[in-house]
Amino acid sequence: MIAVIENPDNIKNIGTIIRNVNALGIEKAYIVTNQKLLPDTWEEMRTEPKLNAISVSAIKWSFVKIFKDTNSCMEHLEKESFVSVITSPHMKGYKNVVLHEHDYTKYKKLAVWFGNEGVGISKPAVERSSFLY
Repeated sequence: MIAVIENPDNIKNIGTIIRNVNALGIEKAYIVTNQKLLPDTWEEMRTEPKLNAISVSAIKWSFVKIFKDTNSCMEHLEKESFVSVITSPHMKGYKNVVLHEHDYTKYKKLAVWFGNEGVGISKPAVERSSFLY
């Protein structure tokens, strides 16, 4: 499983999400951003003092990859045969699945997308996803 964080505005939120997904056993996080919030490479991220402090060192044990836009991340996930699901409370016109009513074990590769702190998930991510939760 991979957690995808789309267009985050704040490095504190990135560190917190990495800490939480790591605690849940998710070892990979993809960050979709065109902002310069993080160092360019995972190796540099692992030694970034501020990110280490915010993530309570989870950044050292979690693989993080940065994508410049949603489409390039989706293309990578699709090429690797991942099923993308979007987390969003209200998306009119799309099929929504109640979180606890779905069997996630049937997917060998699952990417769970989380939207921006202020505006939520993007339309391109919604349009290319398999499910909404």
